[in-house]
Amino acid sequence: MNPPPHGDPLGMAIVIIGTALTLWVIAFAVRVSISPGEHDPRHPKYLIFKDDR
Repeated sequence: MNPPPHGDPLGMAIVIIGTALTLWVIAFAVRVSISPGEHDPRHPKYLIFKDDR
């Protein structure tokens, strides 16, 4: 049995959805890394990023 002439539609859908999801996760991770949006002075990041360290 030969494969369909334009490829497997289900396989293509899985690849496209997986690619879109991967790109969204990378973009979200970069955005949250650059600007996490946490402003609570008791947040642990402020203990790590103190100027006196």
